[in-house]
Amino acid sequence: MRGLALASATVLLGGVLLCGQALAADDPARESGDWRLSEVGGHVACTLTLTHQTSFAGFALKAPLACRRAFPALKSVAAWALDDKGGIVLSDANAQPIVTFPAPAAKAPYEARAPDGRTWQLVPLRPDQPIVTAPPGG
Repeated sequence: MRGLALASATVLLGGVLLCGQALAADDPARESGDWRLSEVGGHVACTLTLTHQTSFAGFALKAPLACRRAFPALKSVAAWALDDKGGIVLSDANAQPIVTFPAPAAKAPYEARAPDGRTWQLVPLRPDQPIVTAPPGG
């Protein structure tokens, strides 16, 4: 009986560890860090910091005042999250999405249509920071 309980506990613990590894592959903390936000074809750029600190709408985001002025649609940006397809969603203090950067094709930067109709690009500043790509067919 004791052997059966030990075996069950081992299987259960193994399952928990496997689940933890699966979650780690989709862990939004992989995207945390400094990102360069720019307007495609424009001359304006700034640095956003996507933190791994949890917040009401995902994770806290830091945007300097200069960034909020350069990109007026971001004046109320407060949080970020990953959507179910690996896209980065920037939200306001009421958890309302401001802009969604869909998961890019392999090795491409994130790009999105901003609320003002312009195209924005989001690129990690750390060279070793992975860009999550959209899954094949998705």
